[in-house]
Amino acid sequence: MRGKLIRHAVLFFSIFLVLLSFAFRIDFKLTGYLTYDMNLGNLDNFPIAYWTITPPAPFDSVAFKFTDYLTYSHTTFKLFDYDFIVPRYYFVDTRLSVNTSYIQTIYLAAGRMRLSRGLTSQYESVSLGGLKFDTYNTSNTTPGLGGFVGYVYGKFGGYSYEVGGAYSTELNNFALYGTLTTDFGRFGAYYETRYYQVSLNYSNSQKFPFGTVDYWAGVGAATNTINEPSFLVGARLTSGPWFAAGQFAWIGANKYDVSFATGEPSNPNAPRSWNVMGEVGYNFPGFYVGIFAKYNSNWASSGWLPLYGIKLNVADFSLSFANGDLYASSALPTTQFALLKLTYTYQTSIDLLGAVQSLVTSLTPEPAVQESKQTAIKIANLYNMPEGSKVTVTGTVLAPVGLLSNSVTYIQDETGAIMLYGRSIPTSLNVGDIVVVSGSTKVYNNILEIVVDNITVVGKSTVKPVELKSLDKSYLSNLVYVTGTVESVGKDNFIVNTGTFKVKVYIKSATGISLAGISEGKTVRVTGILTLFKDELEIQPLKQTDIEVK
Repeated sequence: MRGKLIRHAVLFFSIFLVLLSFAFRIDFKLTGYLTYDMNLGNLDNFPIAYWTITPPAPFDSVAFKFTDYLTYSHTTFKLFDYDFIVPRYYFVDTRLSVNTSYIQTIYLAAGRMRLSRGLTSQYESVSLGGLKFDTYNTSNTTPGLGGFVGYVYGKFGGYSYEVGGAYSTELNNFALYGTLTTDFGRFGAYYETRYYQVSLNYSNSQKFPFGTVDYWAGVGAATNTINEPSFLVGARLTSGPWFAAGQFAWIGANKYDVSFATGEPSNPNAPRSWNVMGEVGYNFPGFYVGIFAKYNSNWASSGWLPLYGIKLNVADFSLSFANGDLYASSALPTTQFALLKLTYTYQTSIDLLGAVQSLVTSLTPEPAVQESKQTAIKIANLYNMPEGSKVTVTGTVLAPVGLLSNSVTYIQDETGAIMLYGRSIPTSLNVGDIVVVSGSTKVYNNILEIVVDNITVVGKSTVKPVELKSLDKSYLSNLVYVTGTVESVGKDNFIVNTGTFKVKVYIKSATGISLAGISEGKTVRVTGILTLFKDELEIQPLKQTDIEVK
């Protein structure tokens, strides 16, 4: 009897978890390198998968994140007699907006994760020092706590700072870092006890009549080889559609001072060695073409020629063709005569609850009395109607379907704008199409959307952005523009100060937009969709020309 009760309790709890999961949002991203040796026909693939699970409001400030190297071996665990893999990294994090006099953001995370911070990883993912802290002990084959990570971001006077650290419970070591942004550039100091490394980083950006120059430098060493440090210097020029970059690194006594990403064969991390690389390219409408060259002291001592080739970038995809190795791995020889490398990224978002509701709606016959309510209305009126209302609206398409989020686009009329969601939205829709949309209203993550049942193109129009005059939710889902000064720059975002308010500009990777020409102090005009993420209004541009540097 007791065993039967336990089985019923487990079954009930499992059903509860499944039902609860439908209220969560799941974001998935797959990225990696696919490399093909055209001489021997060998193929190597290294995919990395990222999952982010966000609970519904009011708990959406917390996220559960998983990262997995798909080709690595996995630890497994049993659940209901089934084996499940354990992702390499798994953690929970939260980003809290404080907005006090000196503190704006507090970030906290716990679990198995990596902390990456630095100012020199700006070309070919080569970095000197900084932090690449890993709370995971690779020799530990059982799931564990991992460790803790946290940082505080704030401002005082005309400066901004970030101070943070990490502690690994599995490795019993820690890391500390701090960055300071001034009128003279960004400065960073880093220390970690896993390899007892100390380093200093610097980066800056300046605008000249011929273009914008970004430059960076770093110096670092292990504490036991502090008298033989490593250093790195690099610069990047953006002049209209032209792009040029160069970088030189000297590795001192500690070969781990400099970190190379894929693309550096034959172990360039040798003590007392040098490495140089450069590139020149041109941004055509919709794609980039560049020529590159690389050389290091190991190749020179072996009598090898420099590595040279050509690359093509289109959105998230990068294709390279070269005379030699572009990727060192166990699956490929150390050298090849000709090689292709494809860098790929795929991402999608799943609204489980919305999908189920859409399915139920499509299968449920509508009473005749409700059919009479499906009359065309203005978009602004939708925000005053009860959630779940059956509506028909007409508007102009603002964004390509799926660019900013899977199965999502936006429409606006003269009164306002709204997000559209649904598998039935045709991907052939173009920006400027006038469409008649029928469906049901739904609130997801505090954003009103229409779950689309039917959509028909009835004409063409010109899309005109509206000026965002204040951080007001009445502008939500509109195509807006702001003009102001760049106050801070992150990896995939920057803050614009209009003089009246500050707004974050967030770059979705699918757009292929580069922030190479964006730096603090520059005046910009930014156009994009105004959306909401964790109750913070932000602008998401659609294409490179949506960011104009004045």
